[in-house]
Amino acid sequence: MRIAKKIRESLPGVSFYAMDLTPAMLLSFAKKKTDITLLVGIAENIKGRIKEARKFFDIPYRFDAIFSTLMLHHNAQPARAFESLRRDLKKNGKAAVVDLCKHGFEEFRTEMGDVHLGFQPAEIYKMGQENFEEVRVERLEGIRCESSGRSAEILVAVMKKPMQKPG
Repeated sequence: MRIAKKIRESLPGVSFYAMDLTPAMLLSFAKKKTDITLLVGIAENIKGRIKEARKFFDIPYRFDAIFSTLMLHHNAQPARAFESLRRDLKKNGKAAVVDLCKHGFEEFRTEMGDVHLGFQPAEIYKMGQENFEEVRVERLEGIRCESSGRSAEILVAVMKKPMQKPG
């Protein structure tokens, strides 16, 4: 929400939407009393969720920017999430994906429902490159995701110029 506040300083008319698979996460977000439209949905099918949500909200079909934070490692088919990001961005849109670097905490699968134990930057780069003309992936030095006394490195992928593919 700090990001939204900062962006609104420069772009007062900007709209924000947040989507999560778990209603509990959205409820936690809603308690913070923001003017961000909240949606239940999955990253592999942003378009389908938007189509349904447009029955109740004025939501665009495509976006200028999409940010994904610590979602990808919960996703059974992460490549499909990248395809969805590409499809749902405007022609000059940008996407940023923040997620865990590869780690060895096998217990995260049962404790937190992780499907993947993070990713190598090269894996993320490949998925990004299949959908965007410009891709940059880097580890965020000094920033870690901590849970239950364990700590995993974080990476960020910034992607621009979605490829124009059917679908």
